[in-house]
Amino acid sequence: MLLPALAKAKAKAQQIVCLSNTKQWGLADTMYVDESNQIYPYYKFQKSYASNQEGDNPDWLSIGSYHQNGQGDDVWFNALPPLVANKPLYTWATSPTDFYGSKSVFTCPTAFSQGIDSVDKQAGNDQYDMIPGTRPLFSYGMNSHSTAAESGVLGYTAPLKTQKIVHPSALVLFADVRNRSAETPFAVNPANPANQVKLATPQVYTTRFSSRHNQGGNLTFSDGHAAYFKYNYVVLQSSTTNPGGDPGQPDINWDCSGAQVPPSNGE
Repeated sequence: MLLPALAKAKAKAQQIVCLSNTKQWGLADTMYVDESNQIYPYYKFQKSYASNQEGDNPDWLSIGSYHQNGQGDDVWFNALPPLVANKPLYTWATSPTDFYGSKSVFTCPTAFSQGIDSVDKQAGNDQYDMIPGTRPLFSYGMNSHSTAAESGVLGYTAPLKTQKIVHPSALVLFADVRNRSAETPFAVNPANPANQVKLATPQVYTTRFSSRHNQGGNLTFSDGHAAYFKYNYVVLQSSTTNPGGDPGQPDINWDCSGAQVPPSNGE
């Protein structure tokens, strides 16, 4: 009788630690913006020096090389950690296996305790294989659709600025990102089945949001607060045109304009 109760208590404790981490990312981001003329860090390596693959899911070699070349220090996972007494990601490139499971702001204890599914280690695509020594396995990602309304002009790599944000308390900055392809619930978009193997990535949208915490996950918003939400509230479920997309909740904006991200801009 005690075992289920203990397991539930452990899961709750892990969720609280994870929420604390997401609050730390919000705090670091607020400090960064205040010191950077109200411009947010990038959510991934920029196209000017990185390939799509390296931007979407960089390997350790690329992360170390970019830093040595003076590139990538304005990406969230390098720019923000020192502001909350953590190491930037590039410093882990010399000891990559120590990163996975480290008790740092990068690691969700639930994601680590669940471990890596054997099927995900053999996804057949080096870009997504869950191998800690090859690439960092992210527990959290930065919102890749915050400037979705500008994608036709500037692309998703356009920097986010505070003056563009219509609802600061609703705009998502960070979220738990999926790290298991078997995780449920998960809304599959038949038009983009490849998303099912896009795991532990440095950027996140509804299509990569994790439900590992009691069928839900944590979100950090641009005003700095963080909160827990059920997966089915964050991600569109019953839709023939945009399953897995943005349901347009008034208190959860993925685009800085406050508008619902259209299916054409989803993944």
